[in-house]
Amino acid sequence: MATNLKKIYEAYVERMRDMLNLNPPELVAIDIGLTAVKVAELLQIKKGRFKLVKYSQVPLPELALIDDEIQKEEDIIDAIKTALESSNISNRNVVSSIFGKNTIVRRIQVAGGDESELEDQILWEAEQYIPFNIDDSEVSFDIIGENQGGGIDTVVAAATHSVVDNFKSMLEAAGTKVKIMELASTALSNLCLELYKKEMDEDEDASWLVFDFGAQKTNMIILRGGKFIFSKEIAIGGVMLTEEIQRQMAVNYYEAEDLKITTDGRGNLPEDILKIVEEVNENFFAEIKKTLDFYISASQDDMLSYCLVTGGATLAVGFLDGLGEIVGIEPTVINPFEIVEIDKKNIPEDRIDDIACYGAVAIGLGMRQLND
Repeated sequence: MATNLKKIYEAYVERMRDMLNLNPPELVAIDIGLTAVKVAELLQIKKGRFKLVKYSQVPLPELALIDDEIQKEEDIIDAIKTALESSNISNRNVVSSIFGKNTIVRRIQVAGGDESELEDQILWEAEQYIPFNIDDSEVSFDIIGENQGGGIDTVVAAATHSVVDNFKSMLEAAGTKVKIMELASTALSNLCLELYKKEMDEDEDASWLVFDFGAQKTNMIILRGGKFIFSKEIAIGGVMLTEEIQRQMAVNYYEAEDLKITTDGRGNLPEDILKIVEEVNENFFAEIKKTLDFYISASQDDMLSYCLVTGGATLAVGFLDGLGEIVGIEPTVINPFEIVEIDKKNIPEDRIDDIACYGAVAIGLGMRQLND
């Protein structure tokens, strides 16, 4: 009983500190992925400009997470602690990401009205699209603005209570204070909207196709006119290729990861590995094309002009060329460091490319401020 009262009191004090802006506005980003925990601490130098002051990435054992279901909680907690300690981060106020089949982000149009009417409309519309019980979910929304038809465009994000609570409990067990839980797809969207703000403002009708190629999943996002349009989580990822190399070459997971990106002096893969890559990529790209065709058919969007990519699969030999052929646009690898400076005292130069490839979601999370 005394322990419960202490927790209630501590939570009350923390809420009051937030309301009175007594806590520092900076939040440490913790991106819990399927293969690693990434931790990033950013400082906002001025509006739209940040500095990455600390970063750490700690691998997770295989199958620590399956989709959004926690399988090896203690291992993940230990990885979070290790990432924070190894990067010497003292701030324990965090923003973290969630993802998976029990989360959704969707653009919804409503008729409009006053604040209470808008909220009722948004929640009613959201209930039609959320693939799980809205009463058992956390729902958040942002109003984008009025559309050409006179209605109001909104972006609704939802996740089941169980996913939010499980990830939050795990983070708190690692000694952090969770201030914001955000979907990984919206964190990446926010980064891209900051990175390419000028280009999007100059060509408001152009649609931007964004891919985050993870280990077990791929996020496909559409942005247009500086706004979120569409997001779809596809149940395919770079681990498909790794597992197939494991199976056919009789090697372990880490050896297979190395084989899929190791080339000779001329940038070529060994013939047996190249054959596996081509077979897997054919299936991979077929799923990408199916999802893209669905979006184009449903939206009648004929203005796809840019393709941005991030994630480990972008390192695989020939992957970007194959993707470009499928989508009809030359892919551009997302580079957060076009608007994010680097604290060279804490982050070695030889780690920058690796962080740019794997840390985009963590950096997008780190741009969130407590008082936004």
